[in-house]
Amino acid sequence: MVRTEVAARAASTTRRSDRLLRPFDRLIEGWDFTRIGIAGLTGSCLIALGSYGAGALPANDPTRQIPLIGLLRHGWVGLHIALGLYYLGLALLMIAWLVLGRLLLTGSTRGDTAVDREVIEPAVLRRTLVRWMLPLLVSMPLASMDLYSYAAQAQLARLGLDPYTFTPADLPGKFLDNVAWKWVDTPSPYGPLWVTVSRWVATVTGDHALLSVLVLRLIPFAAIVVTARLIPGLARRFGGRGDLALWLAIANPLVLVHGVGGGHNDAVMVAFMVAGLAAVLAPNANWRHLALGAALMSLAAAVKAPGAVGVAFVVPIYVAGKASRAQLKAGDWLRYCLLAAAAAVPVFALITYLVGYGNGWTKQISPAIPVVNFMSIPTILGVAYKLATGQPNAGSVVDHTIRSFRQIGSVVTALLLIAFWIRSIRRSPVQWLALSLLTVVVLSPAVQPWYFTWALVPAALRIGARALSWIAAASVALTFLISPMGSGLGIAPYLPAVLAAGLGARALLGPVVHRVRTS
Repeated sequence: MVRTEVAARAASTTRRSDRLLRPFDRLIEGWDFTRIGIAGLTGSCLIALGSYGAGALPANDPTRQIPLIGLLRHGWVGLHIALGLYYLGLALLMIAWLVLGRLLLTGSTRGDTAVDREVIEPAVLRRTLVRWMLPLLVSMPLASMDLYSYAAQAQLARLGLDPYTFTPADLPGKFLDNVAWKWVDTPSPYGPLWVTVSRWVATVTGDHALLSVLVLRLIPFAAIVVTARLIPGLARRFGGRGDLALWLAIANPLVLVHGVGGGHNDAVMVAFMVAGLAAVLAPNANWRHLALGAALMSLAAAVKAPGAVGVAFVVPIYVAGKASRAQLKAGDWLRYCLLAAAAAVPVFALITYLVGYGNGWTKQISPAIPVVNFMSIPTILGVAYKLATGQPNAGSVVDHTIRSFRQIGSVVTALLLIAFWIRSIRRSPVQWLALSLLTVVVLSPAVQPWYFTWALVPAALRIGARALSWIAAASVALTFLISPMGSGLGIAPYLPAVLAAGLGARALLGPVVHRVRTS
């Protein structure tokens, strides 16, 4: 009787949602995969065009001499035309993404389960997604100025200066002029592998600042393409759907705007983690695959510190793929852990030795990061405590109180990671990896929207439809949270718009999720 009532309420809610979505359904009536692809590509092109007036523009920009682009730089009118192009393109890209999700989930863009379902092969879907990315490769940096910081740190390395000791402030000129003020006096927080690769780029591009930025962006783009190539096979390994995993973890506007448009090296870290997963989950995997997977995970950590979480989970994931898992003894687990460490540690140490700068980057991973960020749970708790106790500069200065809360957050993070690792021994290690990465994000001293992409791939490999729709809603909201020029939109008056975007995405997918299976 209870189940019948629950089902009846769900059906009633679905009917109401369907009525509310009829105007949207009429708007997209007749859309098929081809039209979705065109809509997404058009959105990317508009975003790229708008970025030349509203993106994170360099101080000395040679593109301003181009006639059409020059119009976007003329005062208030030009800026708002550029912003209009950007947000129109972003809205179109998001609508195309959500409609594509409907199509993959039900076989119909209207959300009705189709009898003759159109099967979209992962390879076809992947080609469409690459087309969506291409216009963003030639846009100005989007929603962040980090690419300029990468370029400045690469120049330091090219000139023989230690980027873990020297800062962009020690490099006067056009590279320094483009770095965001809050990172001018900050040494590189990135691992030795990223320093090496970015130094190679600087060697090729010389002192051409904008060219250096555009070439550096190609590295995360290539990493995303590699990740897209590996995801479908991993999803099938876990009984999930490769097309849905591609849709959630690659086609996601959060990945396209920040990973490709913003050019963040987080995508490179994720690619090495995914490659490590692919190694340990290969058919008939043996100890060599485990060693290779651990080594690849250590390369992820050599790009950015959170990649070390993947190293910790490589053994539970490897064991989960073995038919004899139930017969494993404590000695087997210890042997596997020692083997993974024997592969990961020397690889990381060798890269560090070859680069020659030591482990100075670890000093930058500290509670003293000079950014008050309201997506960081320890930071917001510290600010709330300062407000409650009447302390000055509650939301603008990182002082002893904020650092103390962040230190507590680091301890809590370590304890939770240990607990999640122990739970992963029993079941679902990839899901626990996703939760661990998410925990590292929200308990970090500073959080940016693109940090949430760390957990997207392991979460997407096998995911329930309802969780998928909520992640999609959060992705839309997070994409809107940062302006195209890289400044946070703040709490008010933009928060209602961000929430509306997320809830709108949830409304578009919510009514269809109970009708389908994601595996």
